[in-house]
Amino acid sequence: MQLETLATGPSSELTVAARGHGYSLQGQAQAHGGIVINMESLNVDEIKVYGGEYPYVDVSGGELWINILNETLRYGLAPRSWTDYLHLTVGGTLSNAGVSGQAFRHGPQISNVQKMEIVTGW
Repeated sequence: MQLETLATGPSSELTVAARGHGYSLQGQAQAHGGIVINMESLNVDEIKVYGGEYPYVDVSGGELWINILNETLRYGLAPRSWTDYLHLTVGGTLSNAGVSGQAFRHGPQISNVQKMEIVTGW
């Protein structure tokens, strides 16, 4: 998650940060003296599980890992790698690679992402 600096006049700049549930290791979800945009309302809140030879799940970046785990378990599936604390969002943990207790076996979460669509709005 990158911070954007916007020019607001001839000699001033304004820092803008996007914030979901607030998970960030180095303060990316904060903007001292700037604007923090609450992105939680953009959560699609839909989890699609696809079975078959190569099962996968399609989710929004604002979805909580606990919801994904609960939904995939209904199909006898589970993510290969998830965060150690399940009440964090997919987007938040992926923005930091998603290193967790399962990383030694299946790699970090980001290594298990097949496709990602990023909408910046800029």
